[in-house]
Amino acid sequence: DIGAYIATFDDDEHRRLAAAEAPIDIAILLYRARDRRGLSQTAAAKLAGLQQQAVSRLEQPDANPRLDAIQDCLSALGYALELKVIDIETGEVAATLALSSTRS
Repeated sequence: DIGAYIATFDDDEHRRLAAAEAPIDIAILLYRARDRRGLSQTAAAKLAGLQQQAVSRLEQPDANPRLDAIQDCLSALGYALELKVIDIETGEVAATLALSSTRS
């Protein structure tokens, strides 16, 4: 069972696993935002002023997009991006920031 295997990880292995999951999570987030609006990649690209291939790349787990690209894409779809700084040990939210698009 994968859960049992991951439970054997030390702190460093858990950090590396979390870092590896982040790009996948971002790709899924962008896909779900577009899908929730009922848009094709082509339609979303048009709204964002991009080519369809650029939207496709953003939705790939190995894309590693810049934060401003994520903001701009989400903004074009009518979403804002919110960042939270969370204490890993307590779960307490130390800070929250809503980011607006970098596009003018």
